[in-house]
Amino acid sequence: MRISKKIFAGIIAAALAFTVVPAMPAKAEVKYSGTYTKLIEIEKQEIPDSANSAASNSAATTPAGQTGTTPTQVNSETETELAIQQETVSVMPKMSFVIAAELDGKIIKTTSNKSKFKYKSSNKKIAKVTKKGIVTTLKKGKCDITVTSKKDGTQYVLHLNVAKKVKVTKLKLSAKSKVFEEKKKNKFTLTATVKPSKYADVPLRWYSTDKAVATVDERGNVVTKGYGSCSIVCVAGSNNKRATCSVKVVSPYKEPETGGNDTGKVVDLSQFNTVNDWKELKDNCDAVIIRVGGRYYGGGAVFEDSKWRNHVYNCQQYGIPYSFYFYTNAVSATEGAEEANFIAARVSGHDRALPVFMDSEISPSKTGRADNISNAERTSALKSACQTLQSKGITPGIYGSTNWLEYKMNMSDLPYATWVAQYGPSCTYSGDKLLWQFTSRGQGYGVNAGVDVSYWYK
Repeated sequence: MRISKKIFAGIIAAALAFTVVPAMPAKAEVKYSGTYTKLIEIEKQEIPDSANSAASNSAATTPAGQTGTTPTQVNSETETELAIQQETVSVMPKMSFVIAAELDGKIIKTTSNKSKFKYKSSNKKIAKVTKKGIVTTLKKGKCDITVTSKKDGTQYVLHLNVAKKVKVTKLKLSAKSKVFEEKKKNKFTLTATVKPSKYADVPLRWYSTDKAVATVDERGNVVTKGYGSCSIVCVAGSNNKRATCSVKVVSPYKEPETGGNDTGKVVDLSQFNTVNDWKELKDNCDAVIIRVGGRYYGGGAVFEDSKWRNHVYNCQQYGIPYSFYFYTNAVSATEGAEEANFIAARVSGHDRALPVFMDSEISPSKTGRADNISNAERTSALKSACQTLQSKGITPGIYGSTNWLEYKMNMSDLPYATWVAQYGPSCTYSGDKLLWQFTSRGQGYGVNAGVDVSYWYK
């Protein structure tokens, strides 16, 4: 139970990134969210040899003192001989997207759009475009967006077909799942196949369900960030067709032996944890201990955990037994009682599977208000909190690391259930214990990026 978890709170190759704006109120109108992407490439156009020859001949036969046809003008006059760089793409109304591109094989950052390109809309009633290349579709219809390189005049024309419905019938990713055993910087690229073929180039939106596990960019490039499981999701069309690739980064950490048969597993949660799969959590643990709040180790104010009610609700919905803990920084018996009253006002009436634990530990800065009080003062504050909880019909308990419990308080004066934290293959705490928290990197519990897990000696 690390304090840091409890207190501290495009560049794309050939891309059009579609960033949604809120839809205007309308009957049966689809609302789009997130960022969509359409890939394009802009190549430098070469003047045909015939145009160069015509330019040379024209210049050679122009009488002295008269204005002749310059090579640039020849290029302009023979522009129809050049391959027009263009693409037709179906998009939906009430969307906006920012244009980015790869020009002559070089990736252009969207932040450089204004300095690299000029933009023009052929019909501002259908779609408008800003100097930064941000296009907004306004209503059904057809419109051309012309992108012109300021360096050499090379152009790309995007033919927008703004349609009410762009119904994608099938969306398939190049991989359905990926499993890695190393935590950071595993990389792979997902590609999407869209059907029907007329929508093969429809804009796509990519996102990760848990960025702490893996991220994805506008091109479908995925990079793993931490242990755990998540899904990379691709969305297309006005019907929001979705396809997913599951990503799992397996921790090499193995859970230690329990040393007993009648042992359960307990996961503890605070506002710094996100549960992605409550069913998976239910299937792999026997109870959850929820942080109800704490006291700041700096200023000393008491606070409520922002997710405790949501965690309780989901435990109730999924039938997971639960109880509570409170991160204490009390420096006196008075403050200990204050914390207990705060807890009781919130947890009384709940059917608790375990005691309510007072979490006592050193702060991240090691200069917290309760870090360097005497053992007697710490014991007095904890005893006052536990006695106050008992007086309100709540069974109390003490949480701390092995070292903290043995050297920073007088456990003989605290005859309450003990929850010991010691990460590793064994627990060396000399006293009796109800729970042993053996890791903060637990995997397979439906919780993002690792979670605290304890053995429960029933």
